[in-house]
Formats: sequence, structure tokens, C-alpha cells
Amino acid sequence: MIEMYVVYGLLTGMVTLIAGLLPLYIDFKGIRYIIAFAAGVVIATVLLDILPEANLKKDAWILALGFLCFYIIGKLTVLHSCGEMECERHSMNMVSIFGMAMDNIVDGIAITVGYLTNPHLGLIITVAVIIHEIPQDVTATLLMKNLGYSTKKMLFPILYAAISYPVGAYAAVYIPSIFYEPIIAFVAGAFIYIGVGDLLLEAHKKFNIKVIMSVISGFIMVFTIEKFLH
Repeated sequence: MIEMYVVYGLLTGMVTLIAGLLPLYIDFKGIRYIIAFAAGVVIATVLLDILPEANLKKDAWILALGFLCFYIIGKLTVLHSCGEMECERHSMNMVSIFGMAMDNIVDGIAITVGYLTNPHLGLIITVAVIIHEIPQDVTATLLMKNLGYSTKKMLFPILYAAISYPVGAYAAVYIPSIFYEPIIAFVAGAFIYIGVGDLLLEAHKKFNIKVIMSVISGFIMVFTIEKFLH
């Protein structure tokens, strides 16, 4: 019987694949609100679920390391979410693809470690990962379209990104449980950067009350899931 954390990894990979393919066939509008909603979900997940499971007295430096690592990955690969639909013309090279895959593998590991720590935490992390990956996957495809890539050439990065989730989720099974708390602290730092340093800043490049409401909606969704699970 396939374990639930592997199912979560496969589900996340499928959503990533769909989100990466959709811009090939439809014109995305209002993505700023998707980014804002994702920011609310990710930040609420960190505050309500991930941080309470971390040992911050011992692993605060690992939390800081997670933040720093994802800051560097985000800036070097330039795979941020473009809320204005005006992505600058950057090349989609192997560094970008590798960075995107590493990001997704870490998310897959987070899903499994979260689930093995607490099934509730694994589910919440899965929801947060799926929602925050949608605008990034859409952005990556839009960048490639703007660069004039053929559909065939775009498929490799999209598939690579999708496969990385179940790979990370399955590989995490072999991580000794003694490392779970440090990994959760690392994931907390990574999610703080993704939620605040990437998604929230991008969503608020221009003031818009609908963006604020979208962020609040993200928080409400996590609160609702918490209420339902409890």
C-alpha cells in the first residue's frame, strides 16, 4: 500500500505539471490575487503549524539558514512570481532549472517529514506547497514563452519540476527521525522567505485592497482547515 506522504508528493507534482502547462493554452489574468492568496496560506502555515513543531531554542540558526538558502536560490534562479504579468526577459538555463528542482525536492522532503512528525502537519504543508507553487509554475512557463521557447523545449523544465516533488517525498523516508526537528526549522525559514520575501512583496508592488483581502482569505483558509481537522 502506498504511503500517504508519497500520495501527497505525487499530488503536488500533478498540480505543478498542470499549472506549468496551463499558460500554454490560456491567458492568465488576475494572477496577483493568486500570489496574495498563496502568501496568506504560506505565512499562516508557518505561524500556526510549522513553528510550533520546531525547536527554536536549539535550531534557530537552522531556521535562519533555511531563509538564507531560499533567498539565494530565489535570486540566482530568478524564478519569482510576476504579479504584473510583466516578467523581465531572463534566460531559463540549467541553473534556473536546477534551482527550481532543488526548491521542489526540499518541499517534497518537507511534506514527508511533516507527515511523519504529525499527519496533520503533513497535510497542511502539502496544501501550502501546492498553493504557493501555482504562481511560480505559471511564471516559469510565461518566462519561457516570452523567450520564444517551443512547446517541446518547455516540457523538460515543467516535467522536471513536477517529478522533483515525489522524488523528495520518497527520499525523505530514509532520513533518520533525529533530523526531523532541524528539517522542520529549515522549512520554517524557507517558508518565511517564500511567504514574506517573495509572494507578499510581489503581490503588494501596487496598493490594491483586493490584494489585502486575498491575503486574509489565505489565512482564513488555513484557519478553516485547522478547525476542520481538530
